[in-house]
Amino acid sequence: MEHPVVYLTRVTRFLDRLVQEHGEYLFVGFVFLCLIIITWIVVRRRKRPVHDVPVVILPLGNAPRREPDPEPPPFEEHHDH
Repeated sequence: MEHPVVYLTRVTRFLDRLVQEHGEYLFVGFVFLCLIIITWIVVRRRKRPVHDVPVVILPLGNAPRREPDPEPPPFEEHHDH
């Protein structure tokens, strides 16, 4: 029985040869396949109607400016004469 790494090496070498020999055709084929799948997703009829999804908008940014706290009155000294 062979080690699993040997099987993995065989698979990766096969894929490398496949990409080297037919990479352009594979690329074009996958592009067309993706375009067909995207078109199908956009155009297909749905079994259930699309429901409205509630959206909550959170204010992200600077907090509103507050009035500065009033300064305490200055310390007054009382002189008893």
